[in-house]
Amino acid sequence: MRDLEVEARVRKLERRAGRWRWLLVATPVLLMAIVLAGRGFARLEVGIVPEIRTQRLIVLDQEGRKRVEIGEDAPDLDIKRNARVAGLIIFDGNEQECGGMVTADDGSATVALDAPRGVGYRVSDRAGMKVGADGSALIGVLSNAGGFAARLIAQGAEGQLEVSRVDSTEGRASTRVIHVEADSR
Repeated sequence: MRDLEVEARVRKLERRAGRWRWLLVATPVLLMAIVLAGRGFARLEVGIVPEIRTQRLIVLDQEGRKRVEIGEDAPDLDIKRNARVAGLIIFDGNEQECGGMVTADDGSATVALDAPRGVGYRVSDRAGMKVGADGSALIGVLSNAGGFAARLIAQGAEGQLEVSRVDSTEGRASTRVIHVEADSR
């Protein structure tokens, strides 16, 4: 019975990973198509220029709140990261960062989604994909209690799936690791 539950959870995680993979491929393709379409069909009219160069682009909503930012982290940013990033950051209606697609100074690239500030664990990261400078890849989902609930890791020729849960009474985490050869706990 327990194996059937694990199999169902693994299938569900595989479906989610497939959706993330689709998003990772589709987003750059869509952006490139928009850029190419704009270059091919735009006419030089008043207010239309063939190229815009800037260090930062901020998109505001109707109330003047920042919702999208394209650029590099400011040196005095109050959010702690592993490395400085540049890319597209999205914000909620309170101008709090809630995700993005970035490249980092350490050579990695990340797509991430955050929980709203103040919800669950103090670190807002909840779901993401990362490709390291060495080509390793990680897809992870974090729980509101903190720590990974599930991770799919690819490094070199190896891959593994980790599914974890924190025991609310003892506070200890238990993790099941699934490899090609065997499972472990």
